[in-house]
Amino acid sequence: MINKNLNFIPRDTRDHSKESIAERRYHRIKGKSLKKVLIDRFLNHYGYDKGVVTASAIVEDILTTVESYYRYSDNSFLKPGQMVWHAVPINEMPAKGKSIYQTALKPVVLDIISDSDIEDMRKPIHHREIRIKKVERWTQQAYEQGALLSQLDLAVLFGVNEFTAGNYVREYHSLYGRALPTRGNIQQIGGGQTHKRQIISYYLKGYLVPAICQRTNHSKDAVERYIRDFEAIKLLSSKFDDLNTISLITRLSKGVVSQYIDLLPADY
Repeated sequence: MINKNLNFIPRDTRDHSKESIAERRYHRIKGKSLKKVLIDRFLNHYGYDKGVVTASAIVEDILTTVESYYRYSDNSFLKPGQMVWHAVPINEMPAKGKSIYQTALKPVVLDIISDSDIEDMRKPIHHREIRIKKVERWTQQAYEQGALLSQLDLAVLFGVNEFTAGNYVREYHSLYGRALPTRGNIQQIGGGQTHKRQIISYYLKGYLVPAICQRTNHSKDAVERYIRDFEAIKLLSSKFDDLNTISLITRLSKGVVSQYIDLLPADY
């Protein structure tokens, strides 16, 4: 007599062909992907009711964004002493009312501790000289990778305030006579920028754009923009005495307009 309380294992009626087994194995592995996990969260945990196709598209976009934020390159390989830092791309220009949340970022690799730093430990070098060397290295490395470090970036990397970081940048310019490729220098952020005077000075002496780029460590677009703004203000200043009018026409701040006017030749 068969005990009615026994629980028999249900008969396996699945297709056991090689093709079907391979298909099931594929889906088991595929189901472990972050994309599948996130789609499941959307559909079964977040109350998302727009369907699997739309959820899949949203998740794909999220993963692309996360990937571009964290990964330096497809063959990323960090050496000891290096780190990934997010900086603003060279072609990502500032605009009035544009916050950092609306600004594109680009991951770059910086040599926080280099072989040169270790060699410097054998010499009696003042810590300020070491930091100025790092300012040059970091800003140049970011620039070569298509991005720009700000004084705030440098301040965070050094663990100091922005004023101190700015002093390192200005001291470098004073010592070596050339501007570092910081965001403030390249994209004209902040007042009283010495790079503007330097670029226009070379321009008035007859230097061509490539030579100015090389001498000032600025991109071609940046140099051409300064020259274009200077020529526009030069023309407008001969027609209007009102700073506000020139500012409105050029869409430059009155402070920037004033700086360009100060650069006009004395005999103009």
